[in-house]
This record gives sequence, C-alpha cells and structure tokens, in this order.
Amino acid sequence: MKKIAIYFSSLLLIGLFYSCNNSEDEPSLESVVAQFTATPSEENPNYIVLNNTSTGSHVLSSWKFKEDGPFVRGKLGMDTTYYPNEGTYKVTLYSGNDLGYDSTSQEIVINQRDPDLPPVGGDSFLLLGDFEDGEVGDWNAWGQDVSVVANPAANAVNPSDMVLKMTQSSAWENSACRQVAQVNGKTTKIVVDVYFEQAGDLKLQIEGDFNTGYFQGVPAGEWVTLEYDIENEVDDSTEYPWILFQGNTGGSYYIDNIKYYALDVGGPGGTNYGDFEDQQVGEWNAWSQPVSVVANPSPSAENSSEFVLMMSQTEPWSSNAVRNGEIVGIAADKITIDVYFEEAGSLKLQLEESFETGYFLDVEAGKWQTLEYDLKDQIDPSITYPWVVIQGNTAGNYYIDNITYHEL
Repeated sequence: MKKIAIYFSSLLLIGLFYSCNNSEDEPSLESVVAQFTATPSEENPNYIVLNNTSTGSHVLSSWKFKEDGPFVRGKLGMDTTYYPNEGTYKVTLYSGNDLGYDSTSQEIVINQRDPDLPPVGGDSFLLLGDFEDGEVGDWNAWGQDVSVVANPAANAVNPSDMVLKMTQSSAWENSACRQVAQVNGKTTKIVVDVYFEQAGDLKLQIEGDFNTGYFQGVPAGEWVTLEYDIENEVDDSTEYPWILFQGNTGGSYYIDNIKYYALDVGGPGGTNYGDFEDQQVGEWNAWSQPVSVVANPSPSAENSSEFVLMMSQTEPWSSNAVRNGEIVGIAADKITIDVYFEEAGSLKLQLEESFETGYFLDVEAGKWQTLEYDLKDQIDPSITYPWVVIQGNTAGNYYIDNITYHEL
C-alpha cells in the first residue's frame, strides 16, 4: 500500500500543477473510476489484450499484471500483457487524478503453456553460441585462430549471418573450446551446425582426457546439423571441464547454433551456473577485478559447501561476478543464489546491458541466505540479455554460491 500511495502522490502533484495552470480554460475535474476489459488474443491466448476504459478527467494509470508484480505505467486504451504458462493471474488497474485514485482487479485464467515455447524437460536447451552479435564470447582455441565471420554458404539448414570459424593447416590442429561446468549426468545431447571445406569428421569432447570423444562424419561444402547423443554417457564421478569441437581436416571449418540439452534445463532442478566445488572460478569473472574461489567462511545448514566465490571491494558496487553468454530465455522462472555478506546490504542481479536495470534483494550480515529472484513475465524477447551480473552494495568481502537458473 505504501508504494501505491507514493506513486499516486506523484500523480496528484502532476494533476494539481496541470489544474492550476489551466483553471480558466478547463472545466472542473471529475473523479476517476477505474475499469478495464481483458480479452485473450485471437492469435495466441497467452497474450491478454487489456482495454483501459477508466472514466474521469486527466486520467493517469498504472498496471500490476500479477499480484506481486511491479507497477507498470499504463494509458487509456489498449495494452497487452503476456503469460507464458498456465495459471490464474490477478491483474489490477490503478487510475487517478488530483482528486484521488480508484482501483479494480480481474483474475485472468491461462489454460495452457504457450505452444510457441519449447517444452519443459529434455526438449528444452541452452543456446551456447549463435554468434549473431559478432563476438566469440566464451569460445576460444587456446591462443589459436578462432573468429566470427560471415556465413560462407547460408542456406535453409543454417541461414545465420555470422558463424564461428576455425582455421588449421593439418587435422585436429585447432578447436573451439568452451570451458564450463555444464555437462552433468542429466545431459541428453549436444547439437551443432557445421560446415567443412573438405569432407571429414567433427569430434565432440567433454572429458579432460583427449583420448575420449564422439565423432560424426561431415560432407564437404554444405551445412549439416549434427546431434551428439550423450544420454547415459555422463558419469557424475568424472570431471567434464569443457565442451570442445575439433575437426580432422586441413583448411577452414565453421560451427554455429550450439545447443545443450539436459533433463534439468527447464525442469524443477534448475541449471547450476556455479557451485565452485572444483575450486575453479570457471566462467565467472569481474572485468579484471578481484574474484576468487575460497573456503566457505561460515558453513551452515543453509550452505554447507566447501568452496564459494568471493568478491573483494573497497566501496559499494565496486566489484561484481559476471558470467557472459545468452543465458536467460523467455521462459525464465527465477535465479537462486546463496549469499553471505560481512556487512548488511543488498545484492543486485542484473541481466540487461543497461546498468540502470536490475533486481535487488536485502542481505543480512554474518550468515548464509538463499535469495530467489523472480523472473516470471520479466523477460522481453526484444531485449538483449548478455550476462548474469551479481553485485553487492557493501564494502569488504561478500561471497556467493550455488547460482542456479530455473525455467518454467
């Protein structure tokens, strides 16, 4: 109620200013009555068309598209909201002017998960690289030539503009490697588009031992989509430090649209982006600021891990943990993080490029807490989400662990 009061205090001041400067020209104000209709879109019933038909003078409006959601500025006339998953959602409209405000609510029933979304479970995937931004991203080749170039032969199999290119003078000389603690016992397959200048084989390697690997034949001069079936091939007692592709031909070869499938992608267990038990920072960095894996400063029932990620900073917001990559999708449900602060403060989760955005949750001092950042209906498919950035607003050390991404 406090947030509503603050919001409409601003509306009243705006309305009062307008009224005082137009008192001779405008008739007396009429009180606002909030009202709206809600209709499923004919094209897709997961989209709800809202028609704000509030009456009164100088109406200003704000929506809440779900009961615990943020305020969103509205207008008279049509608005649209999106619910990707089945359920019952409470929509509330607040409308007012300098005489006061009124509110009204409706329950919206969604009967299906959006059929345009991938199904939950083994058919969902994480996109590990499509290179359309022109950046290599997390992919490297241990100092060898790896670059993003224009697609050499775009076709129906791979119409992408940009792809990853490896150049080598002899077989197996160059590789595309992404070092991740990604592969686990729930992995089902890895899919990749590939183009060879000479016919050969593309090797997928996920273990630290180079004697391991999965091989598939590739014809010359055309894009093909390879599917590496690794369901039941992954042993949780074995270390899988990377996803690595390697070709057995001389000349150049190209890869694109690398997709990782697992039973826990989009499932109830979430996808673990960092537990640091291997004592490696992995894909987490802080743009050259201090970030390291250390012993858990205070093991407890909330977090009994041996190792955690530590950020050291001399002033608030000066250091952060960032993981680059197209990690967050339209079906995002939440991100959970274990956190320990030496001083009480708040932890910011940022997903968009703009540092003006972010989600903040309070953290008590001197104990582990599990924070849950609710991302339902927060992801806009027209916006780029290039990373997961975690940032604290206290000086001194803070620690994070068990960073887990969940989809609906």
